[in-house]
Amino acid sequence: MHFPETSIENLRGFGYTEDEARFVYLVATHSGYFSARQYLAFTGAKSGEKSMALTQKVLGKGHAAARLLLRNGRVYHLFSRLLYRAIGRENLRNRREHSVVHIRTKLTVLDFVLAHLDYRYLETEPEKVDYFCRKLSIGRALLPARRYKGAVREKATDRYFVDKFPLFFPPESSSSPPVVTFSFVDPGLLSLASFETHLFAYNSLFSAVPQVNFVYIATRPRHLAAARELFLAMAPRATNPDPGVEGLRYFHYRHLWETKQYEKLSAEQIEFLNEASKRFDDALTDIRYRQWLHGQVTAGAVTEEFRRLAPRREVSFRTELVDGQAALFEARVPGRNRKAMESEVTDKVQRTFGSAFKPAFEGNARQAEEK
Repeated sequence: MHFPETSIENLRGFGYTEDEARFVYLVATHSGYFSARQYLAFTGAKSGEKSMALTQKVLGKGHAAARLLLRNGRVYHLFSRLLYRAIGRENLRNRREHSVVHIRTKLTVLDFVLAHLDYRYLETEPEKVDYFCRKLSIGRALLPARRYKGAVREKATDRYFVDKFPLFFPPESSSSPPVVTFSFVDPGLLSLASFETHLFAYNSLFSAVPQVNFVYIATRPRHLAAARELFLAMAPRATNPDPGVEGLRYFHYRHLWETKQYEKLSAEQIEFLNEASKRFDDALTDIRYRQWLHGQVTAGAVTEEFRRLAPRREVSFRTELVDGQAALFEARVPGRNRKAMESEVTDKVQRTFGSAFKPAFEGNARQAEEK
């Protein structure tokens, strides 16, 4: 975990101690919400006096608001624009108030981050876009995005990675360049519907990266086995589809489109062509297409080259349980024995070919008062 010196010094300028400034930076960046227990876990302290000093400070300075939950417990929301401006994150949506489900998710995220302070995180949207687009040369069209309508009519803005689940590099990563790990956060969901939707949203990106490392973060073991099964079922396959066949298919459909033989293309084929055009937007593929079109290379040579160029892919999946501050939200919190906790974390690695086209993947909020 990297703590920018300027941000920490700016927070200390508000009167926070070194520990408090670092924790506030973590909360503002990754969550927006925190509990007193999480601050004690961060500092390794057992006395409530330390957490009380922080909570009284953030409330007294008008940097946070408290929300009363079960068992007289409280969760604190950092919303002050001045505080976020001090760390260069003035427009971060963590400032806004959210639903209870969102709060639970954010507290779960913070628990995971606190348990892995040795990880290097891609903390902001620009950092994530830069990593995939500039360092990995992946087009923006393949990133998970959501379009928001602006105040100006017919003007919209695309935002990327809006789920804000952790994207990180574990310290044990020995590859060069290091490979990012994706994640999904389950704060206690009733089904895997949200997880399935998440996988569909990331389908294009998963198919574009050479290696997919994934961790399913949860507060309960209820869905761990099913989540692993779902992920591996939707992971890219080596032979379905065959990258050679799909590359040649793209050439045929592209030829029909460019020669205006639209009646020979079905809606499904046109959809495939649109997706494949994004995937094969490179000079080498364009050269091979022209050569194939003029009979300079055979269909067999085309399919073999697509297969040869398809990168080897590793797909790994693991699960991790965190507390998620469940006692603040659930009337009955089931206990967990140590043996169950140890058996819930699993790992699966499969080697596959990278697909040459699309794989199997496919609350009321208000603006917080400025302080």
